[in-house]
Amino acid sequence: MKSVRNAFSAAVMLAACGLLGATPPVYGADSLPVGQLNVSADTLTHEQATQRYTASGNVRLTWDGLTLTSRTAEFDPKGDRAVAEGDVLLTKNGEQLRGDRLSIDLNSGNGDVSNGELHVDKNNLYVRGAKLAKVGDSEYRVDRGSITTCDGDSPSWKFTASSIDLRLDTYGTATNALFYIKDLPVLYLPYLVFPTVRDRQSGFLIPQAGNSSVKGLHVSIPFYWAVSPSQDVTLEPEYMSKRGFGMGLDYRYMRKLGSEGIFRGYGMFDTVDRQFRGEIQERHLERFSDTLIFKSDIHYLSDKDYYRDFSSTSGEYNLQKTESTVSMTKYWSRYSLTGNTTYIQDLQAPDNTATLQTLPSVVFSGMKQQLWRLPLYVSADSSFVNFYREQGLNGQRVSLHPQLTLYLGSQGAFQFYGWGGYQQRFYNTYGDSASAGRFNLGLADAGAQMSASFDRIYDLHVGSLQKLRHQLVPEVSYLYVQNNDQDRLPFFDYDDRIVGQDTITYGLSNYLVGRFDQDGQAFYRTLLYLRVSQRYSPSGIRKDYLNPVPETGTFGTVRVEARSNPLPHASLFLDSRYDPYHFGLSTLSTGGDFKDDSGNHVGASYYFARNDVEYLEGRLGLALIRPFSFDFMARYSMDKRALLESNYVLEYKHQCWSVNLSYQDRPGNKEFLVNFTLAGVGVKGPVRAF
Repeated sequence: MKSVRNAFSAAVMLAACGLLGATPPVYGADSLPVGQLNVSADTLTHEQATQRYTASGNVRLTWDGLTLTSRTAEFDPKGDRAVAEGDVLLTKNGEQLRGDRLSIDLNSGNGDVSNGELHVDKNNLYVRGAKLAKVGDSEYRVDRGSITTCDGDSPSWKFTASSIDLRLDTYGTATNALFYIKDLPVLYLPYLVFPTVRDRQSGFLIPQAGNSSVKGLHVSIPFYWAVSPSQDVTLEPEYMSKRGFGMGLDYRYMRKLGSEGIFRGYGMFDTVDRQFRGEIQERHLERFSDTLIFKSDIHYLSDKDYYRDFSSTSGEYNLQKTESTVSMTKYWSRYSLTGNTTYIQDLQAPDNTATLQTLPSVVFSGMKQQLWRLPLYVSADSSFVNFYREQGLNGQRVSLHPQLTLYLGSQGAFQFYGWGGYQQRFYNTYGDSASAGRFNLGLADAGAQMSASFDRIYDLHVGSLQKLRHQLVPEVSYLYVQNNDQDRLPFFDYDDRIVGQDTITYGLSNYLVGRFDQDGQAFYRTLLYLRVSQRYSPSGIRKDYLNPVPETGTFGTVRVEARSNPLPHASLFLDSRYDPYHFGLSTLSTGGDFKDDSGNHVGASYYFARNDVEYLEGRLGLALIRPFSFDFMARYSMDKRALLESNYVLEYKHQCWSVNLSYQDRPGNKEFLVNFTLAGVGVKGPVRAF
């Protein structure tokens, strides 16, 4: 009854106000618009003399996208000023400003709060201070404050400072900063710059430190520069106690029409070898139009031992060569023209003077075009290659290769096509008197393939597996390449020694595809792919350059290829060749992986080539004991009975920080690294297009 009487009294007094031209006190107002403000409170009064409003009890003011709540508040709409006290909370666009007392300009939204705390949802940033002032749109100034991205009154880490200035869409600065782990001060910085959003921002990243038998103690402090929305640069100076100083550069960019690129480089003066060492990697894609594309892929090392000493990537330390290419391609509806330049850096040779380079090559291709309305299609490939090296045979090769294809298409479950062609090569060589001159040779080639497809669907309804499709694809193909004597031709690459063929290949492929229904939605998974094939040649099987073990006899190896996904998170693979003459495997590559949604994974691979290589690779990742995770990888040579490489990584992840400890052991180098990360500080974001 009391609230009803207060509301009735307020209505009568407001009516009297309209007659007398005066504004009386208002009691028990639930919501009341005052100018641009919308005010609600348990009690709202207005003083005629000062034109000030006073609200108390569950006060809520909203205006211009801002919301202010407190116990009490006084405001003057004409003076555009408000003062709130008691459990003050000011919110706007994911920013929350709390404090004991707030004085704010209602037009600009600027003001100051005592014993304040600012929380930004976007990156979980907390800023606390004895006095916290909002001085602009998402701009704040703090006296005797602290910053952290950790939750709780006692954060795991924080920076305290005598003064803090921050802009929430760019970066913040702090003067006389002290870094705390819990309540223990560990580092003093006279001046600190830090990013204040998770988007790409310029600033120093978290330092990295480690120790290795080659570098010694090494420390790097990366600096990240967000040049524009589509470009960024990372500079990474590094100190190595055994090798001196180095500098890394990483530049990424994106352009219109899908053009993009990346440049990476590292340089140092090696105090042990007394020489400059480093590497350059560059990739660029330029789309001038949908039909004109430029590509470059550059990789160059200062010396052949650079990766052996400084590589941190698995398998890089025994790299045999680097390859750099630059190409331009023009497309038409039925033709394409590609110009390509390739430079090879041989990391096993004493120097690069005898390494063969392709400077340049030009390839012109004509797509298959139908002749009249017959099932005949004509196509042609032609190429020009200029071979160059400082020492040894140089020259040019021109190749012309027209083809005619008969395609009968699908006749029910059967498919058939056949083709025939002639490849003519011309050479002009110089630089080696024994092989210099002009040569030419032509080879005829032909082939055919026939296949069929049979399938059947089984209704199973076993758990979520509802249907199973079994597809059986038998196929047979024939390849003929004229076996002409090519020993008189110069030898630049394997295209100069085209292997004669008179070979029949037969195979059988099996597909098992399951349809699963889960939560009313259907999805498909290949449970098994299995293919068995073999080659037969009356004149003897010719060398297959993809097979490291030579084949002999009229029957080739029996090849078994298989892939399986028996479970959503499990995969298996197999690629093996069985030699019917030696009654044993000539090559074998097999393995599998399993991972779950919690971050655990396990995998193993085995590689074998008779009389060549045999090694085992294992992978393990454990995330069973949160917040710890462990990763392990090792490669073991079974023929050499030695460990080729092993990597161990232990990571501890907290809500607002993480530490990564890694150890790498490989021939000639043992390295230990420490990587410490503070959430929301020093994070690089992806490049985005214009």
